[in-house]
Amino acid sequence: MRLLIDEKREIFTEPYYFKLFKLHESYLLLISNERDMGIGSVYMSLPSTIQGLPPSSANYGLFGMGRDLLGKVISEQCSSFLKAPTLLLLFLKTKLKDEKIVKPLVNALNDMLKTIENDLDK
Repeated sequence: MRLLIDEKREIFTEPYYFKLFKLHESYLLLISNERDMGIGSVYMSLPSTIQGLPPSSANYGLFGMGRDLLGKVISEQCSSFLKAPTLLLLFLKTKLKDEKIVKPLVNALNDMLKTIENDLDK
């Protein structure tokens, strides 16, 4: 397991922590607005095997239920970019609605993924 991303970003004056680990032919992504990350909701996404079709995803909420749209969008975006299965642990205690934070979170994640793009094949 290799750590690729370990960053903190401010979104709406609230800190969000991102960690991305490279596993064997897959990735583990942790996102939280708490320094001590928890398990939260778990999402698994697989990249599409057919060009042009969206990735497929499945989710299982352990804690913090009600973040399904946010978790699904983030895990599918990550899996599509990385072209590999991605497991997302999303642990958010924020009272902000998904619709308000989905775009800033995805944009922040996309920025981080672009910075490691050259390291993905190693």
